[in-house]
Amino acid sequence: MNDHSTAVRNFHRAFYEGNARADGIQGLHSLTRYQGIETHKCPLDLWVFQEILHDVRPALVIELGTFLGGTTLFLAHQLELFNCGSVVSVDCRELSRPQHPRVQYLVGNTQSPEIIGMIRQKAQQVTGPVLVIHDADHHYDVCLEDLEVYGPLVTTGSYLIVEDTNVNGHPVNTEWGPGPWEAVEAFLSKRSEFARDSGREKFLMTYNPGGYLRRCHSSD
Repeated sequence: MNDHSTAVRNFHRAFYEGNARADGIQGLHSLTRYQGIETHKCPLDLWVFQEILHDVRPALVIELGTFLGGTTLFLAHQLELFNCGSVVSVDCRELSRPQHPRVQYLVGNTQSPEIIGMIRQKAQQVTGPVLVIHDADHHYDVCLEDLEVYGPLVTTGSYLIVEDTNVNGHPVNTEWGPGPWEAVEAFLSKRSEFARDSGREKFLMTYNPGGYLRRCHSSD
């Protein structure tokens, strides 16, 4: 590994593991807020998100994993600026979250037939690109199931963004076990219509290495 790569990995670990809060949550991402709401994101990835939204102009953004809704609000504000689209965000936890006319929250499991049915129906009703962001359960089996269910909803030219592919030693949280990185590998081995877009990692530091998947064509 060259000095450049080593420096990026060391900074990545420092950002991810540093500044533990009183409640034990680690990482500068836990201190990152959008309009006062925790986002738990690397800010460089949020910048890439807005570039993707600008380029794709999605009619619908499907966000799997809402938590406190900081990223959801960020997405809604970007869509408002671009005068396009809405966000449907699903999470199994019922929490207080920011309200916005472009946002619909669904409470439930991403693998629930009811949730899947509602999101599929919403995707079928829109005219225009559909984009999916996965930030739900990061364990391999559940993540892969989510990708297989929601990946096909992504339209050609749009993106399936898989977050936190950095865990399990890529390069952080080596004790995690198989997670999003491995789920992406398995997903891509069966889905030739998707390809990694390394250009979305231009800032070098990303919590989603290899996780920006662009749909290049329709299914075979």
